[in-house]
Amino acid sequence: MFAKVNGYKIFFDVEGLQLVPDGPVMREKPVCLVMHGGPGADHAHFMPDLSPLSEYCQLIYIDDRNCGRSERIDYKTNTIKQNVEDIEALREYLGLDKVFILGQSYGGMKAQYYAAHHPEHLYGAMIICTSPNAAGIANERVAKHILEYGTQEQYEIWTTGALQTGKITFHEYLEKMLPLYHGKGKFKGQEAIDAQFRIITNDDIVGWQFTGELAEYDLIPDLKTVNLPCLVMAGEQDFICDVEANKEIADAIPGAEFHVIPGASHEIFADCPELVFPILKRFIDKHYDK
Repeated sequence: MFAKVNGYKIFFDVEGLQLVPDGPVMREKPVCLVMHGGPGADHAHFMPDLSPLSEYCQLIYIDDRNCGRSERIDYKTNTIKQNVEDIEALREYLGLDKVFILGQSYGGMKAQYYAAHHPEHLYGAMIICTSPNAAGIANERVAKHILEYGTQEQYEIWTTGALQTGKITFHEYLEKMLPLYHGKGKFKGQEAIDAQFRIITNDDIVGWQFTGELAEYDLIPDLKTVNLPCLVMAGEQDFICDVEANKEIADAIPGAEFHVIPGASHEIFADCPELVFPILKRFIDKHYDK
């Protein structure tokens, strides 16, 4: 489905009912706006691993402008702020009042900004496997984790900046690096590869944001102003957005709830669903003002 917001067509998809039969009544579930990673990826990277969350809330997956199935315009308009403003405009377009938000990786950066700048429209924010600043995804820290969890070839791909400089495409990057995005023993081989290749990528966005805004950004000052329930979750073996980066987010947000998932890497929903979804459910149940 498409909605025209801020002058351009944004693609979104919906999973789960908002109103469900419950005895003699229709029970309303909260809505959760889901923010994809990348940058330059789309909502497909959540599928089907996030689907169990639709039992607790209606999920609205959103492709950023220039990403996935959304309209292609000047890719240099893609920034964290603009992506969030498009999502906020979509919330208004859909006639939604208060919602939850969930963002993972680059989506978690959008979720942090959204929580700081539009708290009046939120029950709470679920900020997953991400970073508050460029230091949190600094080459030296990531490189150290790759040597710990990965291979020499993966180390060289990262340290030479092959993806960021366009030497390899996003899909070529995934072919080599994808096992690192899963905890040891969690990588499902072709099933995981197929899931990533369903993503429609925009390599222009990858280069533009990694070498531009994301090289200098810092959301810590914004996070200190957040005044709403926030859940921050990290994978114990996440090589790219490590526990330290996520703890920095939780420490900056007053009263934030923080969990480290043992055995998980960046793809936390696929790695340890039996641990992750009960935590998400408790957070939603606690903060949904029915």
